[in-house]
Amino acid sequence: MRARILNASAGSGKTYQLAYKYVRDVVEQPTLYRHILAVTFTNKATDEMTARIIGELAALGGTAPDGRKSPYEDDFMKEFGTDAATLAMHARRALADVLYNFSWFNVSTIDSFFQRVLNTFTRELELSPTHDVEIDDRY
Repeated sequence: MRARILNASAGSGKTYQLAYKYVRDVVEQPTLYRHILAVTFTNKATDEMTARIIGELAALGGTAPDGRKSPYEDDFMKEFGTDAATLAMHARRALADVLYNFSWFNVSTIDSFFQRVLNTFTRELELSPTHDVEIDDRY
């Protein structure tokens, strides 16, 4: 799987496109979410992306609490060459897997991602395990 980068201005549909690509990939391969890192800039965007992915999987699987239909459904049926019932089955499987193994579901802000990387390599970087990260915002 190759890296995908989407760069666009505010309000241009980034969340829609990122969620579409993410959901498409996990519907096609339900455990693929374990290998996807979705990085955003703000906590609000992270929350929105997480809710959108889970919500679209539920809607595609026919289990959305509000009973809504996913706007992705018709495109996915064409793209995968399948019917609504088969698509719903794959979406339910992907959703169940994501929810059961939620610690593998990785949507985070860029700063929390780098904080995790730094914490992983504290010994190699000869940092104290109780180190603090400070942001110098003077620049």
